[in-house]
Amino acid sequence: MSEKAVRYKVYPTIGACGIDCGLCPRYNSKAVSRCPGCAPVGFLDAGGQWCKMTRCAVRDRGYETCAECAEFPCHRFEGWDQGDSFVSHLKSIANLHAIKERGLDGFLEQQSRRIGLLEAMLGEFDEGRSKSYCCVAAALLPLEELVDGVEKARREVVERGIGEDDKKSRAKILRGVLDSVAERLNVSLRLRTGGKK
Repeated sequence: MSEKAVRYKVYPTIGACGIDCGLCPRYNSKAVSRCPGCAPVGFLDAGGQWCKMTRCAVRDRGYETCAECAEFPCHRFEGWDQGDSFVSHLKSIANLHAIKERGLDGFLEQQSRRIGLLEAMLGEFDEGRSKSYCCVAAALLPLEELVDGVEKARREVVERGIGEDDKKSRAKILRGVLDSVAERLNVSLRLRTGGKK
């Protein structure tokens, strides 16, 4: 393929496959190994590689996501949502259906709210070991439940008089609140191993 034919994504926080890249621990890392998201401009120059989804949708067809494709969902999605990597795959297909129904802008607006909540959780409640947990919660819990949960955790922190420097206690409170929401909704806040990719 010629260099002119190479395409990139405009919105790297949403994977071509529907994964919430903006809610991934590797995307939200400050380490040198930070992932830039899904196929942004220059990602090949930085050592990125096309996965089967971005190769087909972005490079070969020029789409932002698979939701634009008339063949979606194709054979590449068989078993796709049955296992996880660094980020949950559980909602990727539902995300693509939402993009198809509401449009990319509508989906990105909702995703932006989730990313904002994730950034708040990491800034206020992460003791250094909660990043993956917060990312999974931000991806899987219904948005309004997540908003309410973060607000409830903030109120509890204030009621208990827990200072900003006591991140361990803050993390415990957030986990307690979000675990309670997840249990009520029958949502697992753990990454799953296995499944076909």
